[in-house]
Amino acid sequence: MQKTAQEYTIQVGTMHYRELNGIIHERMARGVRRFVLLGVTGQRYIGAGLPHGIELVIYGVPGQDLGVFNTGARIVVRGNAQDGVGNTMNEGLIEVHGSVGDIPGHMMREGKIFVRGHAGFRAGIMMKEFGDKRPVMIVGETIGDYVGEYMAGGTIVVLGIGLAKGQSPVARHVASGMFGGRIFIRGKVVSDQVGNGAVLQKAGREAIEALLPCLEEYAGVFDIDPRIIAEGPYYIISRAGGRPYGNLYVPSNKVGRDLVPVHRNLTPPCAAACPAGIPNPVIIRHLREGRTKEAFELIDEYTPFRYSCCGMVCPGLCRSACTRSSLSSAVKIDEISRQYSPSGAVTVSKIKKPQKVAVIGAGPAGLSAAWQLTRRGYKVDVYEKEEDIGGKLTHHIPEQRLPRASVERDLVRIRSIGIGFYTGIPVDNARFEKMKKEYDAVVIATGRGEPRRIGFPGEKRAVAAYDFLKSLKEKKNSPDLEGKRVAIIGAGNVAMDAACESFRLGAASVTAVDIARPMAFGKELDHALALGTRILYPRFVERYGKKKLVFKNGDSIEADFVVVAVGETPMLDFVGEKILSEKNSFATNIPGVFIVGDALSPGLITNSIGMGRRFADFLDRLLCGVPSLQEDAAAGAEAVDKRRINTIYFQETDARGGPLDECFSCGTCIQCDICVDACPREAIARNGEQFVIDEDRCTGCGICASICPRGAITMTVKYPR
Repeated sequence: MQKTAQEYTIQVGTMHYRELNGIIHERMARGVRRFVLLGVTGQRYIGAGLPHGIELVIYGVPGQDLGVFNTGARIVVRGNAQDGVGNTMNEGLIEVHGSVGDIPGHMMREGKIFVRGHAGFRAGIMMKEFGDKRPVMIVGETIGDYVGEYMAGGTIVVLGIGLAKGQSPVARHVASGMFGGRIFIRGKVVSDQVGNGAVLQKAGREAIEALLPCLEEYAGVFDIDPRIIAEGPYYIISRAGGRPYGNLYVPSNKVGRDLVPVHRNLTPPCAAACPAGIPNPVIIRHLREGRTKEAFELIDEYTPFRYSCCGMVCPGLCRSACTRSSLSSAVKIDEISRQYSPSGAVTVSKIKKPQKVAVIGAGPAGLSAAWQLTRRGYKVDVYEKEEDIGGKLTHHIPEQRLPRASVERDLVRIRSIGIGFYTGIPVDNARFEKMKKEYDAVVIATGRGEPRRIGFPGEKRAVAAYDFLKSLKEKKNSPDLEGKRVAIIGAGNVAMDAACESFRLGAASVTAVDIARPMAFGKELDHALALGTRILYPRFVERYGKKKLVFKNGDSIEADFVVVAVGETPMLDFVGEKILSEKNSFATNIPGVFIVGDALSPGLITNSIGMGRRFADFLDRLLCGVPSLQEDAAAGAEAVDKRRINTIYFQETDARGGPLDECFSCGTCIQCDICVDACPREAIARNGEQFVIDEDRCTGCGICASICPRGAITMTVKYPR
């Protein structure tokens, strides 16, 4: 690679497209504006989403989706290009000095694609225009079948340069399903080549004169005498009438008389599956559009543990629910969470509220509640018996899975917003009674710190997983397991952490036993199995002695060291009375005292984070005298049905340029205008981000809802009977 101040040359060869795009973006950040790519060998997604002022000059053959989502860059190919050139481009210019493959200009909205040679089939499919944005594609020689299929706007020009007299530069089914725009053909074309719903006519002088500026620009790019391509004859293909397919697809009367389409954003599958409800598609869209500040502020609304939880230890229920996995792999939300973790100042309300809140416990639930309440303007003090904050994240998750430095990235921001921390202070009954008098609300977020016991003979010689993992994380009293046989009672994710740590300490074998099918899943289970952990079930422990763990069915296993991983119970002795939580509420039977996190209901770290946020909303409303919406908030907004996501739209744009480009934005309207283009009665129009439905034209047919790529259109009863 060789660089100058404004130009950078890259020897591409077999370099992966992600590495290549990463270099381009990294050099752009340093001020480079022109890139020369040498030896390109089919890399996909080159130039994805590049802005104004950037120029790429490519030697070799770029792969699929060259210039996808181009937003203003000039891309020059000194040779041929593969399929999908200019896919969904928004602005800019792409020049190909050879030929291109299939579907160039797919869904392009603005900008220009100039091709010196041939183009494959379905060029300009679903090309569109909006307002003053009018895309143009000019192909110098010939073009394949279905050019302009479902075209809704813009201009396609086929010049037929170099063809013998009597040859046609276009193939069959020109403008099939055309809804708008115009196709200019220079040379022979007959009506049999034109698809249904489109009309062919000879171009008049006015139409050709309007086309001349683009033709002259094209000629200048490829050093062609403009007088040659200005000579006709030219033909124009346009849609037939105001609504060419109105009678073909939709009867003139109301199909669904009581139904009208409504554009509304629904909860995507990933957010519906996330216990904290984090709207990753919205966050990803902000990041993709360069609105990093808005993305970080939205993340802060949901979690203070973006890096350590979402990026490192969360089992990824969002990824399991991701629609994209039906095409290839799920969106890498963990990778995005690490790469785009919030940094800098945290937005805190300037309006300070008079009430004070005490939080007992500085684990994920307590810190999440304190974070959200402080950001809303409350004075919050957190009391923690350990010397440091973080709970499980700091004291129990193995260092190999969650390094302390990773947790600290999030804890630094939590400490920065003015929360009062009192660490190394166990709360006893006297202190608890004092808190109830000094604070307007006291929140119990102590988690579950008392290891649960089974009660079998010999259990006293076993160690609790809670204490085992804590001693290793804090590097205190670590057992010597070199060459020893380890048995773990329980087979959940905590047990799998204990198994992995046992192997790290040199254990010869690790066997986990459980009374039912193991509850472990995700990375913890995969890692433990990969290291050689054996899992047996159902097994009921009878006794432990003489280095044997004996089961009630008479079986036994050799065990030099036994870990009990069957969970913990809350430590609530300091309360001084039996504490009961109200149904569907964080309130308890003690006035002014509330309970959240594992102390209320055991779950994942994300469950605790989400509960802390919902509690903050609940308490804020309570202290402000506003009726609580906790039950509604817990239920969440309506989730989009994954069956309504039309993944076919995303097959050609799969993994365009990195993890940010993988998200489909399920359930979220991004104003792609496919519904506008496809409505057979032109009943849908868009004004900015608002859609307007002409109810006199709309027949309630539901075509718009059925073809919406993201399932963001719902047919709703307008006039219930």
